[in-house]
Order: sequence, then C-alpha cells, then structure tokens
Amino acid sequence: MAATDLSAEALPACGFLTKRITLDATASNAREVILPTWARRVSVAILDGSNVAQTGGVASSGTDGVVIGNDYLPITTAGLTWRVVAGRATGGGSIFLTATTASSYAHMMLEQE
Repeated sequence: MAATDLSAEALPACGFLTKRITLDATASNAREVILPTWARRVSVAILDGSNVAQTGGVASSGTDGVVIGNDYLPITTAGLTWRVVAGRATGGGSIFLTATTASSYAHMMLEQE
C-alpha cells in the first residue's frame, strides 16, 4: 500500500481536520503519512476494526510497508498528541505510524494552532 498523502487537504472552517488512516495489514509495519503544510499539532489514536484501542508508534523517518525500526515513540491506548513544527515557518513532511495489532487504523486530528 502506498503512503497516505494528506498534503493537499485544506483546513476546514472548524479549525481541525480528522482522518482515519488504514495502517499496514502487518503488525509493526510503518505507514507513511504526508502531512499538510498548515498542520502544527497532530493527535493520533490507534483502533482496531471493532474500534477497540490498540497500541502503536510514530517515527520521524522510515519506509512505508517496512518494520518501523527502533527509533519511534510509543502510542499508548490513550493516544498521543504532539507539536509537529517548533520554530519552523511551514509544516508538512512525513510521519510514520505503526500498530502492534494487524489491520488497525490511525484516527488522526490535525490542527493549525
């Protein structure tokens, strides 16, 4: 499966964008997500197909469809929120998401701040 490209997504009038991203069918494989340049804060929760919270991880580098590697931040069942760009004029770029359970989804909220 190819990377999920959100770079052309516009910021809705409500001030945030929500997306459900299908993660790799193989547990621990990375899914690349390309962020829009306006995104400054990302929140992610990982759920399985029955909407049960799962654990996973996020990395700043990786390869889509390949095991995520050792340099990642765990995402607990409570989810995770972080600032994408600190002191940069523009956002964008890629993040790499994974789940410890096969066939899971990343439920994301992107904000401009």
